Amino acid sequence: MPRKIDLKKLSTTAKRDVNLALSQYQRVCDKSKDYLIARWVAQMTAVEIHAIWECYTEKRLITALNHKPNYFIAENGIKGVSVVSSGLAAYIIRGGRRFFDFRSISELVLMANRLLGKANNPFNALSKQEREYIDCLAAIRNMVVHRSSAATIAYKNQLKKVYRILYAPKPEEFLNAIDFRSNSPDRGKQRIHGIAQVVIQAIMDSSK
Repeated sequence: MPRKIDLKKLSTTAKRDVNLALSQYQRVCDKSKDYLIARWVAQMTAVEIHAIWECYTEKRLITALNHKPNYFIAENGIKGVSVVSSGLAAYIIRGGRRFFDFRSISELVLMANRLLGKANNPFNALSKQEREYIDCLAAIRNMVVHRSSAATIAYKNQLKKVYRILYAPKPEEFLNAIDFRSNSPDRGKQRIHGIAQVVIQAIMDSSK
C-alpha cells in the first residue's frame, strides 16, 4: 500500500518557512538604518510568503486526496481502486500540468470541492478573514511582480476592501507601515507581520 503523506510535517514546514521569511525581514528592519531597504525587503517578503502559501496549498490538496480518496474514486466511477498514491494525487491535482494554479481562495475552494467533496476539502475551514487577507496578499504579490494595469486595479480594490484604504500607497510603503487598526491581526507592527500571521493561522486551520 502506498505510504501516506505526513500532514503534520507539511504544516510544520510551511509555518516554519513563513516565520523564517518574517524574521529575516525583521532582522533587516532592526539592523539597517536605510528605510528604503526595509521597504524593499517588505515587498520581497510578501512575495516569498505568497509562494510558500501556494506551495502549501498544492501539497495540502495532494495530501487530502492521498489520505481520503473515496469521494474522487466514487465520483469518477473508478473500479478496483481504493487508494491514490502521492504521485497520482499530484497528477490529478495539477490536472496533468506541471503546476497547480488558482486565482483566488474562492476558486481554490471550488476546485477542491470538485476533487475531494466538501467534507474532505481542508480549505472549507478557512475563516472569512483568512480568505480576504490571503486574496489581498495575492493582489500585493501580483502588483510587486507584474506592475500591470490589471494588477494595479486589483491591488487598489483589495486594499480598499480589507484595509479600507482609499488611496493605495506603493506595496513597499504599505507593507512596511505600522498597522494601528483595532482589528489588525498583529496590531502595532508592520502590516507584513499581520499578513504573515493570517497565513500561519490559515495553514493551521487547513491542517486539522
